[in-house]
Amino acid sequence: MLPPTATRNDPTADLLDFCGDGNYLLTLLFFLPSFFGLLYNDRMRKPDLRKCFYEDPRKTALFLGAEALIIGIYLAIDLLTKEFVYGPIAAGEPDIVLIKGVLKFTAVENTGASFGIFSDSTTALLIVAVVTAAALTLLWVFSVKERNGFFRAALILMIAGAIGNIVDRAAFGYVRDFIYFELIDFAVFNLADSGLCVGCGCMIVYIIFFYRPDKKKDASEVVGKDGDAEA
Repeated sequence: MLPPTATRNDPTADLLDFCGDGNYLLTLLFFLPSFFGLLYNDRMRKPDLRKCFYEDPRKTALFLGAEALIIGIYLAIDLLTKEFVYGPIAAGEPDIVLIKGVLKFTAVENTGASFGIFSDSTTALLIVAVVTAAALTLLWVFSVKERNGFFRAALILMIAGAIGNIVDRAAFGYVRDFIYFELIDFAVFNLADSGLCVGCGCMIVYIIFFYRPDKKKDASEVVGKDGDAEA
């Protein structure tokens, strides 16, 4: 049984940290390469960044506004559950058992240890989290014309999850975790962790199965140059 306000310090929890909030290595490994790939493809290669957006600014504002609303809703739910589920349990109330022996709400402080790295290094983790969230936000804005569902879901979930845990680290020095799958003794986590992990999974699916650099213009440019050379 995990005691209230315990510090997360077990291998499974460290693994979840590695995938989600702990040091964002998976985010940096799988996500940022796609960021630079998208910036280099045919649509974004031009110096004029306006090419990244729709010609009708209202369409760009509509898409980004709708997604920002979803990010805000997810973030609000994450913070509210931490306040009204984690908070009372951390203050001394008993765990909330949803399914006996399977699922319950508890209260665990995640100081950010991941395989022994950055243990209790709140400032370092906060800086990495902010930089990663900023990169995700830039990609979200400048890739608005990429409407693949997996890609957009990845951005929305990862941005919301990153901000949710950034708020915790900045305000408390740790992340508030409360969801515990007791049946498999899985690491205690929160909705922000879920967003980060599911978002990272969506991004991996997008990169493997859907992302293809636009080579049409490259081919036409080569043909044009060959034609000029022959002439």
